[in-house]
Amino acid sequence: MKQRAARRRSRLFGLLRAFRDAAAALPDALVAIDGHQHILWFNAAAGRLFGLLYPQHLDQRLGDVVALPGFIEWIEAGGVDALADVAAPGDPDVHLSLRLIPYAEDHALLLGRDISQVLRLEKVRRDFVANVSHELRTPLTVVHGYLDLIEPEQIPEFESILRELRNQSRRMTQIVEDLLTLSRLDAEETLPETRVAMGPLLRTLQRDADGLSRGRHAITIELDGEHDLRGSPKDLYSAFSNLVSNAVRYTPVGGSITIGWHSGPQGGRLGVRDTGHGISPQHLPRLTERFYRVSTSRSRESGGTGLGLSIVKHVLQLHDAHLDVASEVGVGSSFTCIFGAERLLQPEILAEEI
Repeated sequence: MKQRAARRRSRLFGLLRAFRDAAAALPDALVAIDGHQHILWFNAAAGRLFGLLYPQHLDQRLGDVVALPGFIEWIEAGGVDALADVAAPGDPDVHLSLRLIPYAEDHALLLGRDISQVLRLEKVRRDFVANVSHELRTPLTVVHGYLDLIEPEQIPEFESILRELRNQSRRMTQIVEDLLTLSRLDAEETLPETRVAMGPLLRTLQRDADGLSRGRHAITIELDGEHDLRGSPKDLYSAFSNLVSNAVRYTPVGGSITIGWHSGPQGGRLGVRDTGHGISPQHLPRLTERFYRVSTSRSRESGGTGLGLSIVKHVLQLHDAHLDVASEVGVGSSFTCIFGAERLLQPEILAEEI
């Protein structure tokens, strides 16, 4: 029995050494802490990325030895959401993604990953898309201009070809403009903000929808609440008009479209409802991906670029808001932009009302 117990202890110690060596060899930083944020253990990567020293920093509070803005508050809040991009202590060129993983009882594991290379590649991608889109704009403008000079009626045998060339030229131009808009939004951390009067904005969106619809749909607006929005008028209009144009494109003739603004103590909601074809549930999580299409043929026939909802997502993120989508096949869809109460502004008091 003593021999069996000795063998079990030997195997247990061997497993512990193997786990310790494996954790130490990981390129990601690992720091084990207790309920009082005292450091119990850390691997070599944590020493390199967080500046921890062994054994000096053992049993010390993590927040006292790792100096990061908002780090202590994030840990005390439970680290529910990952910290996506923070500069490593002592090296601002190294960017980290942090996660806090609870384990055992009242213990947690801090995981830090170096995402500097990923961010650099993402910047290269954004710059490439922006540069290519910018370079394509001029030749497309020239092609589109020459096509407009040719009257299809003057060359009857090529009339259908010229009309198709014009349509595809316009579509390519719109794709380039949308890509440039996305590149600009990607590069922005904040947007210039001012008051966005929601009543006039809704009426403008209704006029735009009427122009696209040409009488084929019933378009109405709902205004429930007197609050305005604080944000970028140009970018919010771009996002909302994308939702409205999508509703017009994908709603059959005779359908209805409702543009509504509702505000209250909990925040504001701008919604666009339609009685269109609807979207299957499996497509909903991917709707805001670039160039993602529920129906390729229908999108091309309607003139969509596949970038509109990506623009909506980016604009809302820059306004601390998010998009909620509800849809039922054969019934219609509802796209709702949800803003926090901190974004709402009380209506302005006009001079003649004083």
